[in-house]
Amino acid sequence: MSTLNPSTSNSQSKTQQSRVLIGEETSLILEAVPEAIFFLDHDNRILFLNPVAQQLVGQIRDVIGLGFHDLIGCVMSGESEVAQCPFTRMVNTGELVVIPSHFWDREDGTQFELSLSFWPRTQQGVLVGGMVMVRDLTTAMEIQRDVQRAARLAEDAPNPIVEFDATGAMLYANTGMLNVMAQCGLLEAGIEVMFPAVLPAMLQECITTNSALMRVEHVVADRVIAWSLFPLEELKLVRAYGLDITSDVALRRAKEAAEESTRAKGIFLATMSHELRTPMNGVLGCTQLLKDTSLTDQQRELIETMHRSADALLTLVNDILDFSKIEAGKMTLEVADVNLRSLICDVTTLMEGLASQKGLTVSVQIDPDVPEEFRGDSIRLRQILFNLVGNAIKFTERGRVTITVSLKQGRTEGSDSVVLQWRIQDTGIGMTPEQQVRLFQAYAQADASTTRKFGGTGLGLMICHQLVQLMGGAITVESSIGQGSTFAYTTNLLPAIHRDGATSSLGTDQRSMGEQVGLLRVLVADDNEINQVVACKYLQKLGCHVEIARTGREAVEAITRIAYDVVLMDCEMPDMDGYEATREIRLREDGTMSHLPIMALTGHASDEDAQKCHQAGMDKVITKPLTLPILRASLRELLQQANS
Repeated sequence: MSTLNPSTSNSQSKTQQSRVLIGEETSLILEAVPEAIFFLDHDNRILFLNPVAQQLVGQIRDVIGLGFHDLIGCVMSGESEVAQCPFTRMVNTGELVVIPSHFWDREDGTQFELSLSFWPRTQQGVLVGGMVMVRDLTTAMEIQRDVQRAARLAEDAPNPIVEFDATGAMLYANTGMLNVMAQCGLLEAGIEVMFPAVLPAMLQECITTNSALMRVEHVVADRVIAWSLFPLEELKLVRAYGLDITSDVALRRAKEAAEESTRAKGIFLATMSHELRTPMNGVLGCTQLLKDTSLTDQQRELIETMHRSADALLTLVNDILDFSKIEAGKMTLEVADVNLRSLICDVTTLMEGLASQKGLTVSVQIDPDVPEEFRGDSIRLRQILFNLVGNAIKFTERGRVTITVSLKQGRTEGSDSVVLQWRIQDTGIGMTPEQQVRLFQAYAQADASTTRKFGGTGLGLMICHQLVQLMGGAITVESSIGQGSTFAYTTNLLPAIHRDGATSSLGTDQRSMGEQVGLLRVLVADDNEINQVVACKYLQKLGCHVEIARTGREAVEAITRIAYDVVLMDCEMPDMDGYEATREIRLREDGTMSHLPIMALTGHASDEDAQKCHQAGMDKVITKPLTLPILRASLRELLQQANS
């Protein structure tokens, strides 16, 4: 058996009594109306309230039998409370009394703005009380205030706001629009000048598609206004919001100009690189070939001087190009297989001549736990080592230069990288602490006398610093005047990918590889006679059989007639360039098992140029000027790839 809450039971009883008093049909009608309705007796006590009224009072307490004044408060105006009380006036006059606005504080602290209408209620011609119709104005007033606030915001907005109807007629323009027109001196010209000539079409598109048009730029006077048009679908209007982007446009144009200048600078440097490297290939190649001939001491000295001068010029070109890449944020690394000992051997071989001239010893110490193979950027690794060893030899008059490589961190569970520690120690002139501070800055050298005595751009160490950072490492220096210097740096490399049979051509097969190089039939495709001479002489020194093609088309035709082992392909040639020729060769190989190794020989030194060569189908890229050790190593690498 359920029990009833006494208060609930009492409320239900009073509600049933109220329905009896006002009539069942009237009660049902009142429950359906959207306004709050209170029925009052002659003494101002509440007899009945409909559901809307119950919701309004919050059903905090039972209000049946409560005085309406006690619930709402005295709703009056004027000086005399009795005379002006709307209920009393209604009772006394028998007329409708309307209170347009009254603020009511509910018991829970919420406030409502109400309008009240007091209606007399009679039975058989006798006044028995009243009916109060209460309308909640809170929401309506909030909406009205929001509308006013929005209108105020639009009016006070500093940016232009304009409304158009479907015909294109302007209905509204805020003060911001008028201010902009005044600043442009266009108040007399009409509002049309502030918009593009295609404004009618834009408005029609907005209304027809019901979609916004964003940031339509329009130049007016000395300003640039970006208009965004939004359709107001229900009103068939279009609202246009303007934004003065003059400063943004100026900044954008300045940025575009800077980018264009950077592009032009890049093109210029790339062109200069190609144009300088091509004749330098001839100078360095011919001097190297001359050194291997019978010469008098005086002739040999002159040739050595010429070779060193050309080599210094090449270093200058390389440094400037790398510096430009770093400035432009375009210095990147390419990951490929790296043989550590071969890399170090290449550097020391190239430095042998300079070291021997000064009577210096260059030694290499590689810890036994350092792996043979890695994956990284072999070109940049070689560049760092070459630069640091070259500096050590340059600034050392007697003694030795020692290269040490150790394993700082092997492959761990949480990381795939292998960290190598490199140390280049010399017995040279050393540096002061002050000199060491600015050592890795652009154009920085120990002092002015260093530049006069030893030459250089002062860019090499800065480039090394940036390259080491790209490899996730750091570079430091320890030095004392007269005691030599030690440069130490770390590089993060990836472990080598082990392939079946991949090691068979390395180390122990080095002699057979050399023999294979001497048996190669090589096609040199180059239109420059100097480059032809250098490449042919180098290849002949290696024992290769060499033939020449002067255009890309000649190269393609020669390959169809004769089976070559390797092609040295220049990229810039008349009739058909090296890229086109390579693509044509690869197209003819399609569907066959054959793959002719093609090695690009180019004066272009950027990463983008190297990528372009690979995309055309070339297997390897050699940057001019060509040297005999690099050519020998590159041919061996191609043979290793072919045999693996």
